Amino acid sequence: MKTLFNLALVLFFSTQLLAKSDGIVKPQFPGGEQALVKYLDNNLKYPEEAQKQKWQGSTLIAFTVNEDGSISNVRVLKSSKIILDNEALRIVKSMPKWAPAAVDGAPKKEMVVLPITFDLTKKNIQY
Repeated sequence: MKTLFNLALVLFFSTQLLAKSDGIVKPQFPGGEQALVKYLDNNLKYPEEAQKQKWQGSTLIAFTVNEDGSISNVRVLKSSKIILDNEALRIVKSMPKWAPAAVDGAPKKEMVVLPITFDLTKKNIQY
């Protein structure tokens, strides 16, 4: 299960968060992708009501990483079920500060999109 999570995150981060080119650095969770996986594993809870109702789905959460690394403008881009969306929003809003994006060394705001998939068949949550 963890291997699947890591593979998905490697693909996600390799295209969106960790790319460096032409003096551009994308925002990064403190400690990198493995730290993000650990953070989600330790803090994200599959809502009890969603488990009882057998609700599953993917929620796309968008947020802004500000120049100081703080998270703002957290919102649902693609909804699954409101109870699942609320858990995805909760966990993103409680994240620590990220390393901000930068252009030629100067920090800048940047939007990040994080997919969170709730899947009961795996008896866990997939990120």
